[in-house]
Amino acid sequence: MAQRPVYEIGTTGSSIHNTDVELNVFVSDIHFRIDLFTANFECNPRLLKEYLLHVEHSDPEYIPPLPENSYDIEFVDPLEEFYEWATKPFLPLFREIRPLDCKRLYTLQDCLFPKQVRYTLQLAGDELVPVPLDATVDRAPVGVLLPPAKKLDSSIFPVYRPSDIHIRLSDDAVALPTRPGKVYIKGQDVCFFKKLQPSDISMTHRELSTYAKIHAAELKEDVRTSRLLGVVEDEGTSRIAGFLLSYIDCENKTLLYSGWGPNQTSLREKWIQQITHSIHELHAHQIVWGDAKPNNVLVDVLDDAYLVDFGGGYTNGWVDKELVNTVEGDLQGLERIAKYLSKVPA
Repeated sequence: MAQRPVYEIGTTGSSIHNTDVELNVFVSDIHFRIDLFTANFECNPRLLKEYLLHVEHSDPEYIPPLPENSYDIEFVDPLEEFYEWATKPFLPLFREIRPLDCKRLYTLQDCLFPKQVRYTLQLAGDELVPVPLDATVDRAPVGVLLPPAKKLDSSIFPVYRPSDIHIRLSDDAVALPTRPGKVYIKGQDVCFFKKLQPSDISMTHRELSTYAKIHAAELKEDVRTSRLLGVVEDEGTSRIAGFLLSYIDCENKTLLYSGWGPNQTSLREKWIQQITHSIHELHAHQIVWGDAKPNNVLVDVLDDAYLVDFGGGYTNGWVDKELVNTVEGDLQGLERIAKYLSKVPA
């Protein structure tokens, strides 16, 4: 596989009704939306075959066959291969874009509302060439618009504008992050930014309500849960772009993949004790965790376990559907988490 171009991959859109695909790539501070239409490839059987093969292989449910001696072969993500194939005609255009300015102060305003351009690929002889399209068509909204009955109560949590929240780029950043995690309130207080999608209305309302209860309960520090520090709202649309949560330095480690290896028994016992205590304290204040499962438990660098994600719901195998968002569901999830940890190889 050739050296990866200087871009970051965003979300990929597709439909069960056809083989058209929407690719999203980010170069520096510009968002490229690339709409690929099957009809544009039909005049060239070779390119049509390549395109449809990439579409098939990029399906999340596609399982590539394992070659012989697969242990000696480096895995290549089919989606990354698709993006490399589709963006090759764009490389001269990408190279003309000015790199990120490491001395500039970037904010969530830059990340959530970047300049967007829209292209497709069309045939010019036997070659594919980028062709610009109208970038204002079907531009997705940013954040959740709560109905009046579920309007945000700004007296409980501070409301910030995207321009108030700063990000710090890594030294090798080639584009602004599409889902910034670690951010800073006005350049000072560190927190975690949880980006919200337009369809997350019920989840957003429930999570706001639960965090308000946690705030009112004044729980002690040994009740290890994420805490809501503020809300990011776009002033122009009144949409909630995301939550500012207490920063848990976990290096992306969850309970699902923790505790493996020798001499981890005492750690697993510690985690169960911490999770049990946190859940019981929440229940004592009429607060329900919700989607109880190992993936919603973060393990920080000090090996402490924190409950996160209070948006509700359930996950098969951890909480039964009829017990969703109940105390009984939390206790069932706790029991199954403990059982899971007891089976982790020592």
